[in-house]
Amino acid sequence: MIYSKNGSYPTKIPNRIILSNGMTRTDSTTFTEQEISDAEYIKVDNSPAVDYPNKLEWDGENLQWIIREPNEEEIAYQWNNIRERCEQLLSETDYKVTKAIELAYINGTTVDQELEPNYVTYRQELRDLCNNVNNDPWNVVWPTKPI
Repeated sequence: MIYSKNGSYPTKIPNRIILSNGMTRTDSTTFTEQEISDAEYIKVDNSPAVDYPNKLEWDGENLQWIIREPNEEEIAYQWNNIRERCEQLLSETDYKVTKAIELAYINGTTVDQELEPNYVTYRQELRDLCNNVNNDPWNVVWPTKPI
């Protein structure tokens, strides 16, 4: 069982409580419901299960759990993380593009002819992923890097 004191985030009852008369009680296994109430702790239901990416918050004023969807700031943060990961994955394959540019120059061909098609597709999928903000940022399907 978890408890809240003065609207604080619910947690297990501490091992030491102070009663209204100033006396201290220790050993939470021996506290009575009356002592817990006298120390101004309120029994709270355990937190409900929350489906990701929803957020669970405690409303200390109304002493209740609140489940909410991610706000704009959290969504923007998630998209920023995705963009950073895309940039990292793209930079990890930049050497392939550089090599293709060099080979195209040497061979008198185009970069597309020198770059392996799997890498062209992979890199485009990464760019599409980080630019498509209409998707759900919590259910991203990352493209597979070619071998």
